[in-house]
Amino acid sequence: MRQGYTAPQVCKIVGISYRQLDHWTTSKLVKASIRSIKGSGHHREYAFDDLLRVKVIKNLRDSGMSLQKVRAALKSLDSLIRNKHKFSDVTVISDGQSIYASVQDTDFVDILKSGQVVFGIALGPVEKEVEEKIIDLYPQEKVSGSS
Repeated sequence: MRQGYTAPQVCKIVGISYRQLDHWTTSKLVKASIRSIKGSGHHREYAFDDLLRVKVIKNLRDSGMSLQKVRAALKSLDSLIRNKHKFSDVTVISDGQSIYASVQDTDFVDILKSGQVVFGIALGPVEKEVEEKIIDLYPQEKVSGSS
């Protein structure tokens, strides 16, 4: 069973450039949970949940959200789900101005405090999409998701 993913694998699975991932990691928007760079000859290694977070960042950026808003939203999201829910239990929606999150279909929290809801990302399907991409790219490996 695969324990971690290298930066090139993350980029291929999520559909971003290495430069984007490197910038998001060095600016601490995401982290390589399994292994960070500790000097020459070492490489970052990302956990499955890190891939989900990178995919959410990509989706929010693709919807026009600034990195500052994405960073603030992820911080609020981490507080919202801390020890109570899985990342894939959350639905994130955005109107391009603000970002909202819900752990129930009826209760949404404006995690940036403005805007009207028009864009949505259900994180459960993001998890499934990432798992399917891993299986497609690396059929000999089992996916170590949180399912």
